[in-house]
Amino acid sequence: MAKAELYKITINDGKVMLRIPEQLVGAETASMDDIQAELHLRNLDYVPEQLLEIYNRTSGEFDYLADVETNDYTLQIELSEDESRAYVNIIPPSEEGDPLTMELIIAALEGKNIFQGISSKNIKNIIADKIYYEPALVASGKSVVHGKNGYPELLFIPEKSRPALGTAVKLEEVTVLQKVEEGQELVRLMSATMGENGYSITGKLITAKSGKQYRIRPGRNTRYNPEGTHIIATKSGVVCLNNDSISVEKIKVVDKVDASTGHLRFDGIVKIRGNVADRCIVEAVRIDIGGSVGKARLRSLGEIRVAHGIKGAIVQCGRSLHTSDMTDTQANVGEHLLVDDFVLNSKVFCGSTLQITAPYGYVYGGVIQAGNLILLPNVGLPGTKETKSGKVSEENSEPHTILEVGITTNNRKQFNELQKLTDTALQSLQDNLTEIDTILKELEAGGWDEKKIETLSEFETKAEKNVISAFTNLRKRETHIEIKDLNRISNGGVVFITGKILTGTAINVRRSRFNVPVTATDKAYSFDENGIKFNSCKELLKNYQQYFFRMPA
Repeated sequence: MAKAELYKITINDGKVMLRIPEQLVGAETASMDDIQAELHLRNLDYVPEQLLEIYNRTSGEFDYLADVETNDYTLQIELSEDESRAYVNIIPPSEEGDPLTMELIIAALEGKNIFQGISSKNIKNIIADKIYYEPALVASGKSVVHGKNGYPELLFIPEKSRPALGTAVKLEEVTVLQKVEEGQELVRLMSATMGENGYSITGKLITAKSGKQYRIRPGRNTRYNPEGTHIIATKSGVVCLNNDSISVEKIKVVDKVDASTGHLRFDGIVKIRGNVADRCIVEAVRIDIGGSVGKARLRSLGEIRVAHGIKGAIVQCGRSLHTSDMTDTQANVGEHLLVDDFVLNSKVFCGSTLQITAPYGYVYGGVIQAGNLILLPNVGLPGTKETKSGKVSEENSEPHTILEVGITTNNRKQFNELQKLTDTALQSLQDNLTEIDTILKELEAGGWDEKKIETLSEFETKAEKNVISAFTNLRKRETHIEIKDLNRISNGGVVFITGKILTGTAINVRRSRFNVPVTATDKAYSFDENGIKFNSCKELLKNYQQYFFRMPA
């Protein structure tokens, strides 16, 4: 607790007044040594017995301690906590002799190493108006001005529905699939601003923070305008967002996918009004399914949405997956998994976060893995009976459900592999450019050569492929970096259970294992130096709620 909250010394009309608040049991108390040290520093005489009486009384009111007797002005210099301002508290003598001058005040400031930002105007006003017994501003440093972050204006969204200008926009939560025309402006980019450094009254540099550029890039069928201020559609289609890039894709709408239609592979967005039957395959940039999915295979570079559940399917999703429920399903999701109701006997992995949104929702059976955070209402089948000891009455003592958070070894290898692939592509690109430069010089010197032109075309094709490969791997690596950053913030990951978690559930955090011994409620499982610990879910969840994914409409 700050000293100012434990006691207060003030001078009013030539009297020294001391206030010591009432002391609560167990709370920090005012120190007699601190009070005496401040009185000595201010050169104030007092009667020790009077001080002891006030100290023991702790009335909470200002009590008279002593009179101020001096023939000179007392100048008390006070600095703000960040040393951006200095104040002078002037205590006049009981009998005024030599007048107070600006030189005396400046000398007192310099005695505190204050040489910058001194206001002669303020000092003159203090002397002229005889501002005594209260702190008055006499010096100010230069305030630091921090830069502002960049932000996008999403022009493809109707103006009334756009996020407010200047707000931090999460691209994964933006509604997409709007129809756009070739040449239409999709995004206006507002650049970040630089900060302006400041300085304290003691001459210390206060470094400003520059704003961060907002990251959104052109994807397929989009480009920057020549000024680099807008992203423009190069073809007509519908808007699609994938990680930090915006693209314009073709869209294919079908009623269903079954034996009569065959497998569906499409280089764009697939919208299926009905169901996907057993033994069917659907592959696309993004997949939207209005019905349910049977024992099929789904593969998407971006998002997958299934309105009425997945049963027995194998799912590969590059970005985020949203479904009502999952049963006997294997799913590998690049970033976020959002389930409305339940996950039953499934093997699921997602790169960052996994959550079930319904208050009555649950997970039972299988393995649930997430890189960072898991948020579940309940673990265990609804209506599972327990014994009086709180243990589940079932013969099989093996854990029914395994919940695991933390970046896996395979993911770490993949992260390092992406860097190697990027370096290889960039090195190959450099070699291609060297070969292209050599051929161009030979053509310039020797004239047209059909064979060299063919070789030049081959190297240009290779260079283009290496550029695409390098940028693709860099973007994937950036996604991994964001996941790793959240993993660092969460110290390896957290499992949140807002409702009930049954006995026998296994929880793994950073390769440490914990078997739930008895049924519990409202628990958050995380890692510390002694292994897995558990706290109240409601309290800890407040710190991490912002990181969970919210699926746009």
